[in-house]
Amino acid sequence: MADDFKKKGRDSEFVSTQEHEIAYLMSAMNKTREEVVKAIREVGPDRQMVMEYLSKVQL
Repeated sequence: MADDFKKKGRDSEFVSTQEHEIAYLMSAMNKTREEVVKAIREVGPDRQMVMEYLSKVQL
């Protein structure tokens, strides 16, 4: 937990390959685990870019 509550973490802007993050993206974007992991590898950990990639690209 942060010591200074005025500083908001940027964690919500990024995704990781942790199972709960992958599960969320699979559910939210209606994609398979492999598609989500590939998207993260292709565009990096930026959540917005991953979601845009998954919505546009037919994997």
